[in-house]
Amino acid sequence: MTSRAKKRIVLPSRPEPPSVEEILEDVRGAVASDPVFVCDLSDDSLIPSQEISSDRDRQYMQSCSYVHLNNMLKGAQDELKEKYESLRSSGIKLGKVIEELREAAM
Repeated sequence: MTSRAKKRIVLPSRPEPPSVEEILEDVRGAVASDPVFVCDLSDDSLIPSQEISSDRDRQYMQSCSYVHLNNMLKGAQDELKEKYESLRSSGIKLGKVIEELREAAM
């Protein structure tokens, strides 16, 4: 037997996720200045113009900016998928028309 098999670590079970009531209670108890409610992801200029006082605040604002950019990229990805499908269907139709023209020319 190897030493690896002998040293099996048993992890504790995961806690149950909070219920909807517990989540709502937590949100209702949060203050308006809570960072979760301060970050406006719809704004294009997420990093404020004034100097950020602490490294933690700077990292938080940078994280908000990353989330915003990620959402923009997801939108662009969806748009590209739609354009791809449109081009693909146009290519199929064009192929059929070319084939019909070839058959008509013979």
